[in-house]
Amino acid sequence: MEPSLMKNIVFDFFDGKATAIQRKYIEAWLADEANQETYYQYLDEWESQRPQFALDADKALDSYQQILQDTHPPAFPQRILKPDPTVWTQHWLGWSIAASLLLVGLLGAFLFRSELLNKSYQTAYGQTATFQLSDGTRVMLNANSRLTVPRFGFGSDTRRVLLEGEGEFKVTHTITNQRFVVQTPANLQVEVLGTEFVVYARKRGERVFLNKGKVKLQLPQGQQLYMKPGNVVTVANSGRYQLTQSSPARHYLAWKDHWFYFDNTTLAEIARQIQERFGVDVVIADPELAQRRIAGNFKAEKADDLLQILSELLNLDVVRTRRHIELRTLN
Repeated sequence: MEPSLMKNIVFDFFDGKATAIQRKYIEAWLADEANQETYYQYLDEWESQRPQFALDADKALDSYQQILQDTHPPAFPQRILKPDPTVWTQHWLGWSIAASLLLVGLLGAFLFRSELLNKSYQTAYGQTATFQLSDGTRVMLNANSRLTVPRFGFGSDTRRVLLEGEGEFKVTHTITNQRFVVQTPANLQVEVLGTEFVVYARKRGERVFLNKGKVKLQLPQGQQLYMKPGNVVTVANSGRYQLTQSSPARHYLAWKDHWFYFDNTTLAEIARQIQERFGVDVVIADPELAQRRIAGNFKAEKADDLLQILSELLNLDVVRTRRHIELRTLN
């Protein structure tokens, strides 16, 4: 079949106009893996031609506040009445109370508008947890992570969430082919064209590992990048990125079962991972010790478990102070 004709059939399917015979034909066409990438390209083109309505919550709140703060109310015919001091005092008290309540309400709306407009899923240090979103998507968060999901409009057009920390996503496909986008604080956008992937978004950088399916990355500097299973994209705070073509899934999924996977990893990097996962500040004063490297898999549900392993493996002394833990070489 001509590519243009196949494209029209696929677009009819996205628009909900495909016949039963056309849907069967598309199913048979997608059985050939060579056509799957073309299908996602068609999906991307179809979505770009049909912009969806997006709720601008900040603009709506600003408009509401302007109405409340309007100092020029509509004019009405005025009647001249003889002032009554008692009535005036009662009205003044009533207006004062109303103004106070209005001010408190506006202040509360401003301070808590994020909580009002969004729902947050969060894990503490040392904790992992799995959450199911309203569309059926399952998200497993690593320790010290937060996922923010809109309370209104999620699933009506683009399903957009904000991740701070690290999480594994298993995205549910919808009948209307709604996009699922994971956004990070540094404006990295992961658009789902597949099903299973892991996003890491912390202060020292960001990373995306694709386990199954396909995703499209919108990098902070404007580049677009398509990923295939096994690909890893690491983005530095400077905006520079690196694509690794094939990586073992175990390295990026080990945290789900409280495992640490070290592959010639420096002790300094391990200290940073302990801080991220358990909230424990580990100090290594000796630069030579900080660069010692470790390889292996170690299970640790608490910081003390991993520190005990490091102490025995590298013959270290673990010194605890009020503010941090220091690792030293035994004399």
